[in-house]
Amino acid sequence: MFKNMRYLIYTLLLLLFSHSVFPEAPDLLIDGLDGNKHSLNDYIGKGKWVVVNVWGADCPYCRQELNTLIDFYEQHHDKDAIVIGLTLHWPTFDFPDKEALYYFALENFIEYPLLMVDAELASKVIGKPVNMIPLTFFYNPDGELVLRLNGVVTNEELEKVIKEQTSHYQIQWAEEVPPEFKPE
Repeated sequence: MFKNMRYLIYTLLLLLFSHSVFPEAPDLLIDGLDGNKHSLNDYIGKGKWVVVNVWGADCPYCRQELNTLIDFYEQHHDKDAIVIGLTLHWPTFDFPDKEALYYFALENFIEYPLLMVDAELASKVIGKPVNMIPLTFFYNPDGELVLRLNGVVTNEELEKVIKEQTSHYQIQWAEEVPPEFKPE
């Protein structure tokens, strides 16, 4: 009996861990603002922290964190971390208008890669539901998804995550969260 139970537990663990820490979805090709196709595998697991921010140019909370992400990218992209923007249209969670996004990125000096998604594609790419914005996912240098941060990310939170070297997946709520998404 115990032998069968142990076999069952081992089988369940094997099934659970046989899938990559991030699903096969990072292989999905996504249209970039630069006109090229990208996949998260182009960035994840390459020895740097990868901060994937799901946002929309018309979202006021996303705009609030924008300069923080731009500054973080400028300070870290040559060293230990990069930022990727998964951009969708707010409030529909549909695909953004490419031309409007291009001019928004130009006006705001966004240099990190911007990939155009809708909520469904973003969820497939991350392997976790995208049901609010702003939403930020952190992948460690080995490519493991270690944190989902719901709400407006701050510089302190960005720096803390890469310094603490978190190794297991967590979900956290930022200090500031759009009211329509606050947990009850």
